[in-house]
Amino acid sequence: MIRYQDRWAVVTGASSGLGRGLAARLADRGMSLVLTGRNEARLNEVADQIRHAAPRVEVETVATDLSTTSGLSALIDHVGDRPIEVLVSNAGFGSYGPFAEADADREADEIAVDVSAVVTLARTFLPGMLARGSGGILNVASAIAFQPAPYQAVYGASKAFVLSFSEALWAEARAAGVAVTALCPGPTRTGFVGALGAEVGHTAIYSRLAEPEPVIEAGLRGFDKGRAVVIPGLRTKLIASSSRFMPREWLTRVAARLLRPVGAASRPPIEVRNEAVIPASVERVWDLLTDVERWPSWYRACRWVRIEAPGRAASAGQWPGAVSFRWKAHPVVLHSTVVASYRPTTFAIVADGRGVHAERTFTFRPAPDGRSTVVVSHEIQVGLLPRLGRVFLARRLHAANQAMFDDLARAASQAAATTTSRSEGGSTLRVSAVN
Repeated sequence: MIRYQDRWAVVTGASSGLGRGLAARLADRGMSLVLTGRNEARLNEVADQIRHAAPRVEVETVATDLSTTSGLSALIDHVGDRPIEVLVSNAGFGSYGPFAEADADREADEIAVDVSAVVTLARTFLPGMLARGSGGILNVASAIAFQPAPYQAVYGASKAFVLSFSEALWAEARAAGVAVTALCPGPTRTGFVGALGAEVGHTAIYSRLAEPEPVIEAGLRGFDKGRAVVIPGLRTKLIASSSRFMPREWLTRVAARLLRPVGAASRPPIEVRNEAVIPASVERVWDLLTDVERWPSWYRACRWVRIEAPGRAASAGQWPGAVSFRWKAHPVVLHSTVVASYRPTTFAIVADGRGVHAERTFTFRPAPDGRSTVVVSHEIQVGLLPRLGRVFLARRLHAANQAMFDDLARAASQAAATTTSRSEGGSTLRVSAVN
């Protein structure tokens, strides 16, 4: 168990963010504090605020750099032989960008603070806790610890170390009544993002920051209960748990996409190309393919089509058909828009559904036999569904597109047979589409 009243706590990285908030909450519980951070002015400001809010506790500060041996020694020497009931290892910082282009000195310091200091301080204060049978260590890790982190390779690996290290110490110390907890928040509004030294607001991971107070509440609640790992927030829990259900290679590719820097070369999660020879003229194939309202008659993947925008007069060679439509393509409903229609060479649509955005272009050219048409489909898909199910969905999409071409070929053959039959009967029928 942890005895807070009239005991001492050491809080690293206490000059801002989660360290500052955790220090204040421990003072509210009656703990005296040794606070450390690199910014002396801010550290003193935090100490003064805590003294004002909790005048009965003692607050001492050690302005030092934990990336250095001398900095760690300064903190440990300041604490001396006084018993430390709670250690909060919150100090840490990250970096962002391709590993091959990173500043080697900065990343060495990152490892020293995020890993080495955590180990050294635990080695210093844990034996006393075990001997007394009380106390605890709260190590601030991160949700990034649960999967590799391309473009934050060193930071992600450091936090993975903190998570694994904390879980191991939890198993060793719990029988003695000592708590060891790894707090694993997602991106939080603490100043960490600003200290990365790079713009990351464009990434899916850092575009949304959680407030620190719920993270602090969840961390201390789990710490009191002796939990090994605390992951605050439903969204963060879901991201962390995804590592259990996805192959590591898939997981790493998803993380790379979510953390990719601006301008980094990328490929869409799903990119599929199909080609078929349709036994009909280019004009006939064009009429079949662009009459989306009649797709259910020959496209097996299509459950229904609903036209949302009326036709408009052709201009600059554009198709005068529907410009907006919805259709059911298992397993989602897609809202589609025609973005290019140049008869009889190019037809393109974009489609959006829950968790997916698709762009598809059809191109047409006469086959060498002069009687058939070569149709090429090029489709890309981006979004959550393509990212999570890339391998499975890409195969399914290729097969569905090939089935579409097979249906298109059958429809074209039926149209040609109907035209020939009626012509032989003495009448003339111009087929522009097949129902």
